[in-house]
Amino acid sequence: MPRRLLPYLMSTIGLWILWTQMTGSALAIEKQPTAFIHANLIPMTTATVLFDHTVVVEGKQITVVGPSNDTEIPDNANVINCRNAFLMPGLSDMHMHLRYSWISDAWPVSPLKLYIANGVTTIRCFGPGGKTGKYGLNWQKDIDAGRLVGPSILTCGPMLGGHFKKDPEQIVIKQKYQRFDFIKIYSYVTKEEYHTILATAKKLNIYTAGHIPFQVGLDGVLAEGMDEIAHIEEFLWEFSDLDRQRYFENKEAWMAYAVQTTFDRFAPFLELNPQEKEQKLEVLVATILDKLKDRQIPVCTTLVVDDLIEQKLFYPEQFLRKPENRFLPAGYLDRFRKGKEKHQMQFKGGEVFAPFKYMLDKKLLVGLKKINIPLLLSTDAGTGRMGIVPGFSIHDELRILVENGFTPYEAIAAGTIVASGIVKRMNGQDDFGTIVPGKRADLILLQKNPLEDVANVRKISGVMAAGQWYDQKAIAEMLGN
Repeated sequence: MPRRLLPYLMSTIGLWILWTQMTGSALAIEKQPTAFIHANLIPMTTATVLFDHTVVVEGKQITVVGPSNDTEIPDNANVINCRNAFLMPGLSDMHMHLRYSWISDAWPVSPLKLYIANGVTTIRCFGPGGKTGKYGLNWQKDIDAGRLVGPSILTCGPMLGGHFKKDPEQIVIKQKYQRFDFIKIYSYVTKEEYHTILATAKKLNIYTAGHIPFQVGLDGVLAEGMDEIAHIEEFLWEFSDLDRQRYFENKEAWMAYAVQTTFDRFAPFLELNPQEKEQKLEVLVATILDKLKDRQIPVCTTLVVDDLIEQKLFYPEQFLRKPENRFLPAGYLDRFRKGKEKHQMQFKGGEVFAPFKYMLDKKLLVGLKKINIPLLLSTDAGTGRMGIVPGFSIHDELRILVENGFTPYEAIAAGTIVASGIVKRMNGQDDFGTIVPGKRADLILLQKNPLEDVANVRKISGVMAAGQWYDQKAIAEMLGN
């Protein structure tokens, strides 16, 4: 070997070793089958428990499900005895955000691992950081191939936010052929841009999801046929008396105008007694429900954002004491202590509106459920800017849904069977969310029954993500415990 090539070779080997240490695997290895025996099975096909069942997994797929006394276990299987435990499908966070910093030391533990440790085996990114977002596609491949530990990823490309430097039609075409899973549309696109984006996406048969743009409004969104709405809180702008003909040269001015207009619109509500306030909000919510009735347009929940805003504004010490906050970037916690965090700044002088907004969003949640709108378990985690801890936040979102009238089964369904059904609309694949043969082997082993108390989803004994099993010891190591 020429001597001049030796330093290059050693450097390459060193980088390869570092990468495999970070990811936990150098190559995808063919695994032996796994058999979960004597499990109390929660298949999520119905709100039921199938007692003493066995689930056989081969590769990434569930191959056999049946009563333990009637189910044959492969001779070479890795057997996991689940007696007195409960086996349910892995959860999905259907609205979160990827950041390249996840695989750096900016986070105490990579959020990819935080998701797995909390039983979140599918994530859907609604806008990756960075100019291209291609790392999300690379992580998608690396996780699928077993080179990187993490949940299955669905991702859009950089979101279409308006103020375009090039024709938005070309952006949609480019993202389609880069193989992003959907198009994300943000608040600042004009009516003309919005029409171009939706028309192009329909021609290319690519799914569209996003905010309700200020110039477009809900009527425009429904008329153009966007496939999904990114947050329940997007409906807030429908009540704000926005001048939809206005145009601002920068996004900050747009948001400042929208927020101030909304504050002005709702200021009189704050003077009402509770009964009058309830009645007026019911009337407002009814106008939205009338427009959405029979539409079946999915909506992401993301109510944990409201929940955390209240904590941050009114109970800051309690917020800082949350055990999972040790997984947030140090820079975020420093900004929060200095009073310079995103929501501290956004609500400065208008803190009283935070509980009001949360009340309105919860009423919208209840109303949307009543008219059978598909609601998707979502948290908006990942950016490191809002105090939402990836993975852990999914359990808070489940709690909020149950507190607002969902049964535990309905709340869990929003992150399992309902979520997979919406992914089928996106790409034709309905391959997770239930425990039946043929589905991806995404499973959570729990100590107690989550259909009795949704808080039991936190009591995790192990997680399987696409056929890879992580027991309690492996999860503790992921979290640095």
